[in-house]
Amino acid sequence: MFPSKPQLTRNDVQNRFLPIPGTVLKGLESEPKISDFIILKELGVGSYGRVLLVQHKITQAKYAIKCIDKRNKVNIEEKPYFRREIEIMYRVHHPNVVKLFGHFEDNKYCYFIMEYIPGGNVYNLVPKNGIKTVPIKTIASIMKDVISAVYFLHHMAPPIIHRDIKPENVVLDQNMRAKLTDFGWSNYMQGDMKRTTVCGTPVYLAPEIINNTGHDEKVDIWCIGVLLFELLTGISPFQGYDVQTIKYNINRLNIAWQRDMDRDAVDLIKRILKFNPEERISLDQMLLHPFMTKFFPNAISCLIKPDNTQYKLFIISKDNPLTWNPIYTSNDYAGVKLRPYYNQNQNALSQYNYNNLLQKYDSLKKEYNDLQKYGFSKSSLESLRKELVEKENKINQLRSMGVIYGTNHLKSAYNDLKNENYDLRNILNQYKAQYNNTNQNVVYLNNNFNEIMTNVSSNNKNGFNQAFNKLKSNIDVYTQNNYNAIITMKDQKIKKWKEEERLRREREKQQYNALISKYDQNLSNRERENQQLKMRLKELEGYFV
Repeated sequence: MFPSKPQLTRNDVQNRFLPIPGTVLKGLESEPKISDFIILKELGVGSYGRVLLVQHKITQAKYAIKCIDKRNKVNIEEKPYFRREIEIMYRVHHPNVVKLFGHFEDNKYCYFIMEYIPGGNVYNLVPKNGIKTVPIKTIASIMKDVISAVYFLHHMAPPIIHRDIKPENVVLDQNMRAKLTDFGWSNYMQGDMKRTTVCGTPVYLAPEIINNTGHDEKVDIWCIGVLLFELLTGISPFQGYDVQTIKYNINRLNIAWQRDMDRDAVDLIKRILKFNPEERISLDQMLLHPFMTKFFPNAISCLIKPDNTQYKLFIISKDNPLTWNPIYTSNDYAGVKLRPYYNQNQNALSQYNYNNLLQKYDSLKKEYNDLQKYGFSKSSLESLRKELVEKENKINQLRSMGVIYGTNHLKSAYNDLKNENYDLRNILNQYKAQYNNTNQNVVYLNNNFNEIMTNVSSNNKNGFNQAFNKLKSNIDVYTQNNYNAIITMKDQKIKKWKEEERLRREREKQQYNALISKYDQNLSNRERENQQLKMRLKELEGYFV
């Protein structure tokens, strides 16, 4: 007997928000359920619902699932926007756009199964209280990735406008690559017809949206200028205590320039933030601007135009998101269409020079690995971190299940685990400052490595030597700083141990003194009793005399 073919099923949904997934319609898999995933933790909460980090039970792949509450009145009114959002995300395949792998729904929620980006959004990099946390080259790299993503969207057929580009909607992966996400306000452009929907975040609104004169894809260019200003300064270019004041300043281009801004960045922002959309600099011209080329001479090569290639469906129950290739073709060079700039300038150097530079690069990389190895006590953290993560996962899983399924009895278990984690958190916080400092150093060193590889690609020997010496100097500085941090941490531990030992001895001394006092009190009581007995005995002897 041959095994029977598994029965493919669809979820029993009374009122569907979204179309049935393509893989289900074509009989490639059953419609997913939330029970197919292990909920690891909650990543964020919004007006629409929440975002969860999950792991598929069969493939062990991790995803970010956006949960949209179908019972929310606002979500019910915005049902067409959710349908268009998944339609657009399914169509877009670009290295700087977050992927949508699938969707499903039940009677309470719609679920978007999206690419998990561990680095969080770039709002975390926005300067706080005037304190800048990232180098300007990192900001230029983020802007280059955003421009590449928007360029791809604008060249699709029909063109797509995002309309909500802001720090919260740009996320960073583990390699500091920026990816555009949240297509809730996105729409198509049809010929010369302009859109009239008033949408987006107030401080990012373009003048044509505020004045309701009709807008096109140039509103995204405006948002890119506001994004660059905010990443550089930590504030919006258009200040105001209320929405009306902000709109007034936008219409009059009253920009809150800061004294310490990069001159090239100021010039680029001035070319972007034009009241007339037709006067704004184009996306490809942005990448040719000195603000970009001084960090990335070949920035223009990152632009990718869509083609008419057919894309295959992603099967949640089988495919791996890390290795999945969406392109329908047997051509070994098909992948070059997605990332053509990876294969450029590989033959710019002679074999001799290339090998010579490669040896230097390997030597630097060894020093870099040594820094990572000794920069912070990773081995001593491993068991503690593992235990903490395990408990954190239990906490977040219980909390997420309680929210999704409405179970109240999980609250006590959640509180017990949270209290149990309190001591672990206190211990882990001792390492936090040192770890963050080392992590920041790693970002700087990664930027140095990128500078080296740029000079390798352009056969710039002098530039390479300068970058090489700069990186070596930084490695020496950061290594010494980390050693100093380790010594400081050890001194703090010793001080803590001494204080604990002093308190222990003090407690023992107090206990010992209390014991002696009790003994003396008992002895005094016994002596007093004996004296009373002697006096009584003496009185009795007087009667017999």
